[in-house]
Amino acid sequence: MLLQRLDYDSHWYQQSLALREQVLRLPLGRKLDAHDLAGEAQQWHLALVHDQNILACLVIKPEQRPLAKLRQMAVQPAMQGQGLGQRLVLAVEQWLISQGFDQIKLDARLTALGFYQRLGYESQGKPFEQVGIPHVLMNKRLVRDDAQPGLV
Repeated sequence: MLLQRLDYDSHWYQQSLALREQVLRLPLGRKLDAHDLAGEAQQWHLALVHDQNILACLVIKPEQRPLAKLRQMAVQPAMQGQGLGQRLVLAVEQWLISQGFDQIKLDARLTALGFYQRLGYESQGKPFEQVGIPHVLMNKRLVRDDAQPGLV
């Protein structure tokens, strides 16, 4: 299993869009729309890949250094609960450090709050609605961990 950066509008990117739509939008009765995809050419698309398949993916929106935003994380439904999301987030955090970032934020669905808290993210403020469901802003100060895998 490799951590890969996906080129925007490549076949890998298209595969990540399909996974994101399957996991994040279709259960809500929605599809990815122009608002979801706005600015993605300037964002970083990262994934865990095995046997030519994306197992988990996320998008990083670089903001003003040293801050980046994690968004649109998805894990293949059959692979959920096996630690892939954690592995992906931790590896991406280390990659962000190598790119000069030391802070990360995200809008977590309340159902994912515990997942991010276990990874050291802290809630900020009150829940708010996004795509029709409650979310909370979370953030984390990034610290180098040389034991984490790098980006391929």
